Amino acid sequence: FNTLIDAKAEDDLTRRDALLDELRALSAANPADAAVREPLAGGLFNTLHYAKAEDDLTRRDALLDELRALSAAHPADAAVREPLAMGLFNTLIDAKAEDDLTRRDALLDELRALAAAHPDDGWVDEVRRRPGTDWDGNDQP
Repeated sequence: FNTLIDAKAEDDLTRRDALLDELRALSAANPADAAVREPLAGGLFNTLHYAKAEDDLTRRDALLDELRALSAAHPADAAVREPLAMGLFNTLIDAKAEDDLTRRDALLDELRALAAAHPDDGWVDEVRRRPGTDWDGNDQP
């Protein structure tokens, strides 16, 4: 996982993507191992963030879908839910910046549903406090 971050810092995107593929393969070979899922979820989130910075919105959206699928496959795994929540949040902010308010609202609804299903997760309060979430529906993000 840290090597994936280092590869991005070194601007070695081919290596970064190969390392993410290795995390995917490791997770596929060990689907019951939470210690493998956590770095995969983190790697997907970081790469999602980088994809936005690289203006690769199609990839960003595919990585978010992959995080959704990982979370759906392991609904009890908080270590997967948090990167999903942060990916939803960041993409929600991106959707607002892209003036895609329908998508922003759908992402906010998804984030609220995830938080309602897991109110004791640490990320819930953190996201609620962040500006731009319109958590209670009182303000426009």
